Amino acid sequence: MEGIGLKQYFILFFPIALMAFSTNLFPTFEKILLASLSKEDMEASLSAFYAAQIFQLAFVSLAAMAQVFVGNWFGEKKWSRIGPGIWQFIWFSCFSLVVTLPFGYLYGKLYFKGTVIEKIVFPYYYSLLAMSFLFPLGGALTSFFLGRGKTFLVFTITLFCHLIKLPLGYAFIFGWKWIPHVGLMGGAFSIFITQLIFCLALLFVFLNKENHRLYHTREWRLKWSLFWECIKPGALRATNRLLSMANWGAITYLLARGGENHLLILSIGGTICLLITFFGEAICLTQMTVVSQILGSKTYDSLYSAFRPGVILATIATSTLAINLLIFPSWTFQKLFPQMIIDLSSIKLIFAGVWLSSAFLIFSFLPIGYVLAFKDTSFSLFMGFVSWLTGFIFIYTFMEALNFSADYFWLLLSFLHFTTGLFYYLRVIWLIQECKAADSLLRIESRA
Repeated sequence: MEGIGLKQYFILFFPIALMAFSTNLFPTFEKILLASLSKEDMEASLSAFYAAQIFQLAFVSLAAMAQVFVGNWFGEKKWSRIGPGIWQFIWFSCFSLVVTLPFGYLYGKLYFKGTVIEKIVFPYYYSLLAMSFLFPLGGALTSFFLGRGKTFLVFTITLFCHLIKLPLGYAFIFGWKWIPHVGLMGGAFSIFITQLIFCLALLFVFLNKENHRLYHTREWRLKWSLFWECIKPGALRATNRLLSMANWGAITYLLARGGENHLLILSIGGTICLLITFFGEAICLTQMTVVSQILGSKTYDSLYSAFRPGVILATIATSTLAINLLIFPSWTFQKLFPQMIIDLSSIKLIFAGVWLSSAFLIFSFLPIGYVLAFKDTSFSLFMGFVSWLTGFIFIYTFMEALNFSADYFWLLLSFLHFTTGLFYYLRVIWLIQECKAADSLLRIESRA
């Protein structure tokens, strides 16, 4: 890959963004529907979602490393390794339940103890734990296509699943004809059904005759040497995600312990952020695919220029977001949460924090995509520890020691995303310089 312009980048980015958008749309849609039932249902759904993600995202992030391997093998034309490599990630996804179920159960008991949602949250939370293996499985199968730059099929299947997930969620939450009204559990039922369909559809295409001929996709056996080769780079990244999500879990617990008003502010901002972050995730996946193929083809001069398209798209996204959250905060709030009444000054402060936090988060995904493509997982692990310093400890100091109002929470959280983006960006500059220096040395030695 000699380089990539804005048009090429957008062609790759657009279907990934739509997939990420549709994936994030349902959790947001679900929380808004539950808010119309009761404030407690919305708060329980969001808190359970965050708690389950501590383990789920750690395994999803490791499984997503398959995209880096596929990108490298595809760029190096080692196509026969792709199928067996993906199978190692499939096995890993199934094994993840051994950790998720027992530790998730214990964590939930501690996390929700003494909160205002303790009595209603556990059935929903345990359902999310039970189906958690489907998400790294979906990530591994998706990587087979995205790592080769093939986005249309994944986009089509994702769109179909989420188009049926929305009406299913509505029907299960409120009841419709022969479908019973199950309220809070309705979202869990629709998530399980559609995620299972998504994984089975991708697996069917993955195993077809043409893919087996080119990529050996029916070589399903667990190969311990290849398994460790695939899992090892992602293990540190998964630890980073575990540390980061544990940090986020500690932050949300801090708010949940603060009472109903704190939990409400977390739920309002969190519901919006669930939808907004799709853009950053899409940029990260696109950047990771582009940089992986650059590294695989050894066209290192394109590494710096690959930043530009992502920066342009991130700027457009954050500027558009500012219209709703900064210019028309009251109108936006009433459209999203018509049953809730909060002071306009609080709405403005919360939305300003959500916008700033989201903007820093979206831009931070650019260098994160580079670091993942470089498989620099030791730095990712380091950032997991840094997140505790700039996240929980920072927010605890202001909200507990200095008694800041909960309205400032999202503004304080933006410091975490700002420092994360800064550290990752500095690391990327160093990685590119090291890569180009090593390539120059290799060229000199080859001429000697």
